[in-house]
Amino acid sequence: MNTRKILQTDLQQMVFLGMVVAMKIILGQISFGPTIVKIGLGFVGSVLLGYLFGPLWGTIGGGISDLIASAIFGNQGGFFIGFTLTAMAGPLIYALFLYNKPVKIWRIIASTILVTIIVNIGMNTLWLHVMYGLNFNAALVQRLPKEMIMPWIQMIVIYFVLQAVSRVKIKK
Repeated sequence: MNTRKILQTDLQQMVFLGMVVAMKIILGQISFGPTIVKIGLGFVGSVLLGYLFGPLWGTIGGGISDLIASAIFGNQGGFFIGFTLTAMAGPLIYALFLYNKPVKIWRIIASTILVTIIVNIGMNTLWLHVMYGLNFNAALVQRLPKEMIMPWIQMIVIYFVLQAVSRVKIKK
């Protein structure tokens, strides 16, 4: 597959990508809890980026959403490129399981568990360790209870969101 075909997209798709990025930014602001164990709705935007735009544009959209959110709202502790990589990794994983594929429960479970382990537990804990000098194991212990409960709630939300989105016909 050549690069030109992969990057080819039209204006309507770019506008729609911008709308989903904006939605991810807004949903990302709806959260509560301290920085170490923050709970929010930003994952819905990541799922939609992966599901609707695939690995390349979903990943790009995730990175853009983090950069714009940092510019508009700022981040506690300042901008950190690690969290931008995290914002890109989530949509990438969701895209690998969900893009141009039927919505199946096993795909939702597998992608959510991988995002939880790789992105939320692994990458985010590492970035908190690097940024704040927290002991990695101590941060991990604080984050684990949330990361053992939230994925199951996220899977239910993801299932219903994807069921709704898959019923909407988007003209191409």
